[in-house]
Amino acid sequence: MRWSVDLSRFAAAIRSETAVSGGERDGALDAEPTVERWRVVVVALATIAALPLFVLENPSSPGSLTGTADASGAPVVQPEKAQRAEVVELVLSSAPRFEPDVAGLSDRAQAWHVARSSRATLVRLAEVARRHEADALAVARLVAANEFADQARLEALLAARQVEIDREAERVRLREAELRRREEAMTTPGPTTTIPWDTAPDADGPTDIQWEALRFCEATGDYGAVNPTGKYRGAYQFSRETWDWIAGLYHDHLVGVDPAAAAPRDQDRMARALYDLRGRGQWPVCGRYLP
Repeated sequence: MRWSVDLSRFAAAIRSETAVSGGERDGALDAEPTVERWRVVVVALATIAALPLFVLENPSSPGSLTGTADASGAPVVQPEKAQRAEVVELVLSSAPRFEPDVAGLSDRAQAWHVARSSRATLVRLAEVARRHEADALAVARLVAANEFADQARLEALLAARQVEIDREAERVRLREAELRRREEAMTTPGPTTTIPWDTAPDADGPTDIQWEALRFCEATGDYGAVNPTGKYRGAYQFSRETWDWIAGLYHDHLVGVDPAAAAPRDQDRMARALYDLRGRGQWPVCGRYLP
């Protein structure tokens, strides 16, 4: 390239001038130092002044501002540069333009704040709902427990009433049976059916209704009853001999006490002791109401 050759030529000239000046200094030419300095300055200034001409004179160089002209005088664009320019234009034309949507961003921010506040509200409402649900369940359990307790008490009351009804029905049945037996004994001649004296007692013993039936049969339920002969006394019609015998075995404090004058509780205890020892056979006729 022309400007490169010219620069090399000027650089060589500068080196030669510098070498000459140096040789002259070495050869004791110190008499002309001012002339040598002016030569160097002139060469440097000429080189600097010629640089723009070299650049303009070589349009194909990277520093050219006009480009290379063809025969018609139009600038010729290098194919590589043209391809790069087309790629840059294509990229710029196809790249999406970013236009910030300020209104949309504001709406999204507002929606986010609303959603956040709504979520906090929902969390608080859910917590309140859980507490109310727990309270409602506790109240429901309490109501259910009270209802179950009331139901249990009602069932117990009904069961007790039913037991009393059954007891009364059994009492009525046994009394009616005893009344029929007495009527038959008075109207029908013949021996009276009696129970063997050695009948074994029942392990569970008589019930209250059965003891009541026995007392009704023996003395119409009267604890102070005495038979016409005066031998059998009290609700269970003890003879004095049998009374003292059982009292001597189980209740010493009752020995010598008149059975008809003894307390009802003591008469019941003595009758139970006689039953446990000898069974219902000690009441040959009325013992039929005992197991």
